[in-house]
Amino acid sequence: MNIDEVRNAVIRTLCFHAVWRHLPTRVELLSTLDSLGAEYRESDISAAVDGLSTEGIAVERDGRIGLAEFFVATAEAARECERFQPRKRRQARRVAAWLSRWRAVRFVALANTTALGDARDEGDLDFFVVVRHGSLWSTRLFLGGVFKLLGMLPSDEHTRDTVCLSYFITDRSLDLSSHMLPGDDPYFRYWFMSLLPLFDDGIGEHLWAANRILLARHAAVKRWIAPSDFVLSPAVRLPLPTFAESVARRFQIRWFPSRLKELMNRDTRVMVGEDVLKMHVTDRREKYRVEYESLCRKYGVAP
Repeated sequence: MNIDEVRNAVIRTLCFHAVWRHLPTRVELLSTLDSLGAEYRESDISAAVDGLSTEGIAVERDGRIGLAEFFVATAEAARECERFQPRKRRQARRVAAWLSRWRAVRFVALANTTALGDARDEGDLDFFVVVRHGSLWSTRLFLGGVFKLLGMLPSDEHTRDTVCLSYFITDRSLDLSSHMLPGDDPYFRYWFMSLLPLFDDGIGEHLWAANRILLARHAAVKRWIAPSDFVLSPAVRLPLPTFAESVARRFQIRWFPSRLKELMNRDTRVMVGEDVLKMHVTDRREKYRVEYESLCRKYGVAP
């Protein structure tokens, strides 16, 4: 074991968390450690963290760790976000409870800032959903239609606690490696590790296994764990109203905004097919990658 390699792994990991404005706990740091696939002892990682704190490169306070130059500002923002988290989580669980009632839905996870505990007051709730093969378009048409009627989908005028259903895949297409940016996609790696499952009929284990290559750099990563009282297990699950997939697909694409149609299947921002519906028109992954690589170079480590 090379102590410099462990130190570099910790810095590399803190660099990404700094870029997406999150202060990990020591447990989060260990589980998301970007070790380039090498396995390190927990005691050696902890020693590296302590060493960086002594050097003034990192700060550990109130159970959170971060690069010193970003720590104060990020901690202040996190304290502000903590006020909204209970409300966000309650709303997310209500939404997931509705989604989990339908047999076509196999996995529902909260994603992005709310999953991390860093959600803004005016932010929406991002969900990642796995459905049965052959039901993607009809499932989204029905579920999305219900939320639209209830005024719960995001709009230019209203985003607070709204429901963003912009990422669906089917259980026939669990490998997400083709959804990543060409080359390394650090945001996608950390996004996947940070998912917070709210409903899982058992497909989650297969989803995790299908993405081992995606997680290869993170040797100590563990499969998602959500609080037991937070995970849903509905006693009764209902069939969705029957729509022909081809009709449901044509209907929804017809109503796509023009910008969404322009980007459709041009790259990994907007992916539209039989087994994936990923509609991230505003995709900042390249921006995150540039900032992350620049920060790594500043601290003398390879991204």
